[in-house]
Amino acid sequence: MMNSLQIKLNKGQLDELKNEPASLATFLDIVFEPLSANYEQLKHALEREFRPEGSPEVTRLNFDRIKFDQNTGQGSFRIVLDVNYSFGCEDLVTYKKDQTSEWTFLVDYDLLIISFYSSPYIDSRTTADEF
Repeated sequence: MMNSLQIKLNKGQLDELKNEPASLATFLDIVFEPLSANYEQLKHALEREFRPEGSPEVTRLNFDRIKFDQNTGQGSFRIVLDVNYSFGCEDLVTYKKDQTSEWTFLVDYDLLIISFYSSPYIDSRTTADEF
């Protein structure tokens, strides 16, 4: 199962997205402003994606390889991130720079909603993980 996020856009954000494709990185930086609820949702999704390697904490993320088709509302991007992994039993922290995560997105122009989808290959938590 992949991670997904839905974010409600305001009219100004939608107009910016439709009219200025050269500023897609700026658009994503605004939508995922550090410490905002959207940023925290994305950070949590990334930490779930990188969970199989330990207990991750995303410390930095940047967007690149951004593509967007204004006619279809479909796009994609890559996130380059730094992750700290904590291993409680060993009291050890490992720092990994420049990890990557691939995402796609779809803009619903009528509902003013942008939906983001992570790679379908991430490991998802199940209730079996509790035992």
